[in-house]
Amino acid sequence: MLALTIATTVRIGVFGLFHPVALDVKPAGGQVLVIESHGLKQILEGSTSARLQSPALVTGRDGGEAAFILSVPGRAASPRIQREFHGRLEIRKVDGHLIALVQMDREMAVASIVAAEGSEAVPFEARKAQAVVARSFLAASRGRHQDFDFCDTTHCQFLREPPGDKSLALRAAADTRGQVLTYQGAVVAALYSADCGGHTRALADSGWRDAESYDSYPYFAVQCPVLGAVSGHRIGLCQVGAAEMARHGATFREILRHYFPATSIADPGPVAP
Repeated sequence: MLALTIATTVRIGVFGLFHPVALDVKPAGGQVLVIESHGLKQILEGSTSARLQSPALVTGRDGGEAAFILSVPGRAASPRIQREFHGRLEIRKVDGHLIALVQMDREMAVASIVAAEGSEAVPFEARKAQAVVARSFLAASRGRHQDFDFCDTTHCQFLREPPGDKSLALRAAADTRGQVLTYQGAVVAALYSADCGGHTRALADSGWRDAESYDSYPYFAVQCPVLGAVSGHRIGLCQVGAAEMARHGATFREILRHYFPATSIADPGPVAP
């Protein structure tokens, strides 16, 4: 068993691109929400919503996680900025706008990332490889922002609504639960991009100014089974290539061995809160 612990929850900043000055929240799926703000409590049930314009904490009735819908007022018709989340919501106010922080279960975050990163056409073994890569990044790259661990954009990992109960993304996360990529005893902050164009790059050849943030693993350059147009940084997992390998019978373990040479897949075991 790997001698390390990984947090069971992650804090993700959402809607940061929109710099909202107000946010609307309402329960989802028959949940009950408790809003604490300025020392007062408000209970939301059914289709009732509340507008948040100042620091607040939104939880379930017992202070735990709950399903809720968060939106930017005046733009709720756009699915890009009205989303359902499951977790605990904290609202902070900084420089005149609100910062929405969702503390959610790590495995729910993994499933949400897998769903956001691929269509239903992506083979299941490729989805499982994506789940391990996403989980590894969440485990090894915490604290990328001052007030929270990750954002919901490609700066960290693309994340949208949690997938449905019967989705392949949720199954992929469940089937690989807890598994992470490791290199020389440490979890790899695993990177991925859409299409490497036929060949991934070593980290040393990337030219990234912040490459030192990931230099615990060298990211060897490997051949890809698909020759396509480059989309992304070409480091680590190639999503197009992983899907093609899966279509030809490769397991998620074989996909990960190909794109992350010299790594192992480990389950760290007990986790930190």
